[in-house]
Amino acid sequence: MVFIVLIILAALAFGISQWAAGRYASMMAKGSRVTSPTAYTGAEIALKFLESEGVMDVQVVEHNGIVTDYFDPVRRRLFLHRSTAQGTTLSTWATALHEAAHALQTGAEGLGELKWRQSVIRMCRYIPVAAFLVIVGFMIARIFAPRVAILAFAGVFGLLAFLNLGTVMIEFAANRRLRSFLENHLERHPQAHQRLNELLFCMAIREVGDVLRSPRYFFLSALPGAGKSRPG
Repeated sequence: MVFIVLIILAALAFGISQWAAGRYASMMAKGSRVTSPTAYTGAEIALKFLESEGVMDVQVVEHNGIVTDYFDPVRRRLFLHRSTAQGTTLSTWATALHEAAHALQTGAEGLGELKWRQSVIRMCRYIPVAAFLVIVGFMIARIFAPRVAILAFAGVFGLLAFLNLGTVMIEFAANRRLRSFLENHLERHPQAHQRLNELLFCMAIREVGDVLRSPRYFFLSALPGAGKSRPG
Protein backbone atom coordinates (compact mmCIF):
# COMPACT_ATOMS: atom_id res chain seq x y z
CA MET A 1 0.00 0.00 0.00
CA VAL A 2 2.80 2.41 0.93
CA PHE A 3 4.57 1.54 -2.33
CA ILE A 4 1.49 2.40 -4.41
CA VAL A 5 0.85 5.67 -2.55
CA LEU A 6 4.44 6.84 -2.99
CA ILE A 7 4.44 5.96 -6.68
CA ILE A 8 1.17 7.88 -7.20
CA LEU A 9 2.53 10.91 -5.35
CA ALA A 10 5.77 10.79 -7.32
CA ALA A 11 3.81 10.54 -10.58
CA LEU A 12 1.68 13.52 -9.52
CA ALA A 13 4.80 15.50 -8.64
CA PHE A 14 6.33 14.59 -12.00
CA GLY A 15 3.20 15.72 -13.83
CA ILE A 16 3.07 19.07 -12.05
CA SER A 17 6.79 19.66 -12.63
CA GLN A 18 6.46 18.73 -16.31
CA TRP A 19 3.52 21.10 -16.73
CA ALA A 20 5.37 23.97 -15.06
CA ALA A 21 8.51 23.42 -17.15
CA GLY A 22 6.51 23.23 -20.37
CA ARG A 23 4.38 26.27 -19.54
CA TYR A 24 7.44 28.35 -18.71
CA ALA A 25 9.33 27.31 -21.86
CA SER A 26 6.44 27.88 -24.28
CA MET A 27 5.31 31.23 -22.86
CA MET A 28 8.81 32.66 -22.57
CA ALA A 29 9.55 31.61 -26.14
CA LYS A 30 6.50 33.56 -27.30
CA GLY A 31 7.47 36.55 -25.17
CA SER A 32 10.96 36.54 -26.66
CA ARG A 33 9.40 37.43 -30.01
CA VAL A 34 7.62 40.53 -28.66
CA THR A 35 9.58 43.77 -28.32
CA SER A 36 9.19 45.64 -25.03
CA PRO A 37 6.85 48.68 -25.23
CA THR A 38 9.47 51.19 -24.06
CA ALA A 39 13.14 51.42 -24.98
CA TYR A 40 14.62 49.86 -21.84
CA THR A 41 16.79 46.77 -21.69
CA GLY A 42 16.16 44.11 -19.06
CA ALA A 43 18.84 45.56 -16.78
CA GLU A 44 17.58 49.12 -17.25
CA ILE A 45 13.93 48.32 -16.48
CA ALA A 46 15.00 46.37 -13.38
CA LEU A 47 17.05 49.31 -12.11
CA LYS A 48 14.20 51.73 -12.91
CA PHE A 49 11.82 49.59 -10.85
CA LEU A 50 14.25 49.39 -7.93
CA GLU A 51 14.81 53.15 -8.07
CA SER A 52 11.04 53.73 -7.96
CA GLU A 53 10.97 51.68 -4.74
CA GLY A 54 13.88 53.60 -3.21
CA VAL A 55 16.27 50.66 -3.52
CA MET A 56 19.64 52.06 -4.60
CA ASP A 57 22.13 49.47 -3.31
CA VAL A 58 21.50 46.62 -5.77
CA GLN A 59 24.14 46.06 -8.42
CA VAL A 60 23.31 44.39 -11.74
CA VAL A 61 26.01 41.93 -12.83
CA GLU A 62 26.07 40.14 -16.17
CA HIS A 63 26.78 36.45 -15.58
CA ASN A 64 26.62 33.78 -18.27
CA GLY A 65 27.02 30.70 -16.07
CA ILE A 66 24.84 27.60 -15.86
CA VAL A 67 22.91 29.15 -12.99
CA THR A 68 22.04 32.77 -13.66
CA ASP A 69 19.12 35.23 -13.69
CA TYR A 70 18.73 35.40 -9.92
CA PHE A 71 19.01 37.85 -7.02
CA ASP A 72 21.65 37.28 -4.34
CA PRO A 73 20.24 38.77 -1.09
CA VAL A 74 23.57 38.51 0.76
CA ARG A 75 25.67 40.46 -1.74
CA ARG A 76 22.73 42.56 -2.99
CA ARG A 77 23.51 41.68 -6.58
CA LEU A 78 21.15 40.92 -9.43
CA PHE A 79 22.89 38.37 -11.66
CA LEU A 80 21.50 38.42 -15.19
CA HIS A 81 22.54 36.54 -18.28
CA ARG A 82 23.87 38.88 -20.95
CA SER A 83 20.86 38.17 -23.16
CA THR A 84 18.55 39.13 -20.27
CA ALA A 85 20.49 42.23 -19.22
CA GLN A 86 20.79 43.58 -22.75
CA GLY A 87 17.55 42.20 -24.21
CA THR A 88 14.54 44.34 -25.10
CA THR A 89 11.77 41.74 -25.29
CA LEU A 90 8.90 41.07 -22.92
CA SER A 91 10.61 37.85 -21.79
CA THR A 92 13.78 39.67 -20.78
CA TRP A 93 11.69 42.25 -18.96
CA ALA A 94 9.75 39.57 -17.08
CA THR A 95 12.94 37.79 -16.04
CA ALA A 96 14.79 40.91 -14.91
CA LEU A 97 11.79 42.46 -13.13
CA HIS A 98 10.80 39.29 -11.29
CA GLU A 99 14.31 38.74 -9.98
CA ALA A 100 14.69 42.42 -9.09
CA ALA A 101 11.46 42.21 -7.08
CA HIS A 102 13.14 39.72 -4.75
CA ALA A 103 15.30 42.63 -3.55
CA LEU A 104 12.18 43.97 -1.83
CA GLN A 105 11.75 40.71 0.12
CA THR A 106 14.82 41.19 2.30
CA GLY A 107 13.20 42.73 5.36
CA ALA A 108 13.33 41.18 8.82
CA GLU A 109 10.69 38.56 8.00
CA GLY A 110 11.00 38.26 4.23
CA LEU A 111 14.74 37.56 4.14
CA GLY A 112 14.42 34.25 5.97
CA GLU A 113 11.63 33.12 3.64
CA LEU A 114 13.58 34.16 0.54
CA LYS A 115 16.71 32.31 1.69
CA TRP A 116 14.64 29.21 2.46
CA ARG A 117 13.06 29.37 -1.00
CA GLN A 118 16.52 29.59 -2.59
CA SER A 119 17.71 26.66 -0.47
CA VAL A 120 14.74 24.56 -1.64
CA ILE A 121 15.56 25.43 -5.25
CA ARG A 122 19.17 24.30 -4.78
CA MET A 123 18.01 21.04 -3.19
CA CYS A 124 15.67 20.37 -6.11
CA ARG A 125 18.49 20.98 -8.57
CA TYR A 126 21.15 18.78 -7.03
CA ILE A 127 19.68 16.20 -4.65
CA PRO A 128 17.65 14.10 -7.16
CA VAL A 129 20.69 13.02 -9.20
CA ALA A 130 22.83 12.59 -6.08
CA ALA A 131 20.10 10.43 -4.50
CA PHE A 132 19.74 8.42 -7.72
CA LEU A 133 23.47 7.66 -7.84
CA VAL A 134 23.53 6.63 -4.16
CA ILE A 135 20.46 4.42 -4.56
CA VAL A 136 21.90 2.75 -7.67
CA GLY A 137 25.10 2.15 -5.71
CA PHE A 138 23.11 0.50 -2.96
CA MET A 139 21.39 -1.70 -5.54
CA ILE A 140 24.71 -2.76 -7.04
CA ALA A 141 26.00 -3.54 -3.54
CA ARG A 142 22.75 -5.47 -2.93
CA ILE A 143 21.88 -3.31 0.05
CA PHE A 144 18.63 -2.27 -1.63
CA ALA A 145 16.31 -4.58 -3.53
CA PRO A 146 14.91 -3.03 -6.75
CA ARG A 147 11.51 -2.44 -5.12
CA VAL A 148 13.09 -0.64 -2.18
CA ALA A 149 15.28 1.40 -4.52
CA ILE A 150 12.26 2.54 -6.54
CA LEU A 151 10.41 3.37 -3.33
CA ALA A 152 13.36 5.38 -1.99
CA PHE A 153 13.82 7.43 -5.16
CA ALA A 154 10.08 8.05 -5.51
CA GLY A 155 10.04 9.29 -1.94
CA VAL A 156 12.98 11.66 -2.47
CA PHE A 157 11.62 12.96 -5.77
CA GLY A 158 8.10 13.49 -4.45
CA LEU A 159 9.29 15.15 -1.23
CA LEU A 160 11.47 17.65 -3.10
CA ALA A 161 8.80 18.41 -5.69
CA PHE A 162 6.12 19.11 -3.08
CA LEU A 163 8.58 21.08 -0.94
CA ASN A 164 9.19 23.19 -4.04
CA LEU A 165 5.47 23.71 -4.51
CA GLY A 166 5.06 24.56 -0.84
CA THR A 167 7.42 27.54 -1.13
CA VAL A 168 6.39 28.82 -4.58
CA MET A 169 4.10 31.46 -3.07
CA ILE A 170 7.24 33.45 -2.26
CA GLU A 171 7.69 33.84 -6.02
CA PHE A 172 4.15 35.13 -6.46
CA ALA A 173 4.71 37.54 -3.58
CA ALA A 174 7.66 38.98 -5.54
CA ASN A 175 5.38 39.57 -8.53
CA ARG A 176 2.93 41.51 -6.37
CA ARG A 177 5.72 43.96 -5.55
CA LEU A 178 5.73 44.93 -9.24
CA ARG A 179 2.04 45.74 -9.54
CA SER A 180 2.11 49.49 -8.86
CA PHE A 181 5.24 50.09 -10.95
CA LEU A 182 3.85 48.26 -13.98
CA GLU A 183 0.48 49.99 -13.75
CA ASN A 184 2.22 53.35 -13.91
CA HIS A 185 4.93 52.49 -16.43
CA LEU A 186 2.62 50.63 -18.83
CA GLU A 187 -0.47 52.80 -18.42
CA ARG A 188 -0.49 53.51 -22.16
CA HIS A 189 0.35 49.92 -23.12
CA PRO A 190 -2.46 47.75 -21.69
CA GLN A 191 -1.87 44.84 -24.06
CA ALA A 192 1.84 44.67 -23.20
CA HIS A 193 0.91 44.93 -19.51
CA GLN A 194 -1.40 41.92 -19.77
CA ARG A 195 1.17 39.81 -21.63
CA LEU A 196 3.87 40.79 -19.17
CA ASN A 197 1.68 39.64 -16.28
CA GLU A 198 1.31 36.26 -18.00
CA LEU A 199 5.09 36.00 -18.34
CA LEU A 200 5.59 36.99 -14.71
CA PHE A 201 3.30 34.11 -13.73
CA CYS A 202 5.61 31.82 -15.69
CA MET A 203 8.62 33.30 -13.90
CA ALA A 204 6.96 32.46 -10.58
CA ILE A 205 6.65 28.78 -11.54
CA ARG A 206 10.00 28.61 -13.38
CA GLU A 207 11.82 26.59 -10.71
CA VAL A 208 8.92 24.19 -10.11
CA GLY A 209 10.34 22.12 -12.96
CA ASP A 210 13.88 22.11 -11.59
CA VAL A 211 13.61 18.56 -10.21
CA LEU A 212 13.35 17.41 -13.83
CA ARG A 213 16.41 19.45 -14.83
CA SER A 214 18.53 18.06 -12.00
CA PRO A 215 20.92 16.15 -14.33
CA ARG A 216 21.77 19.38 -16.17
CA TYR A 217 22.51 21.30 -12.98
CA PHE A 218 24.30 18.42 -11.28
CA PHE A 219 26.67 17.47 -14.08
CA LEU A 220 27.28 20.96 -15.45
CA SER A 221 27.67 22.96 -12.25
CA ALA A 222 27.92 20.76 -9.15
CA LEU A 223 30.76 18.38 -9.98
CA PRO A 224 34.41 19.42 -9.52
CA GLY A 225 35.69 21.04 -12.71
CA ALA A 226 32.19 21.87 -13.95
CA GLY A 227 31.10 25.40 -14.82
CA LYS A 228 30.80 27.90 -11.99
CA SER A 229 27.26 28.24 -10.73
CA ARG A 230 28.09 31.01 -8.29
CA PRO A 231 29.96 34.03 -9.64
CA GLY A 232 32.62 35.75 -7.62
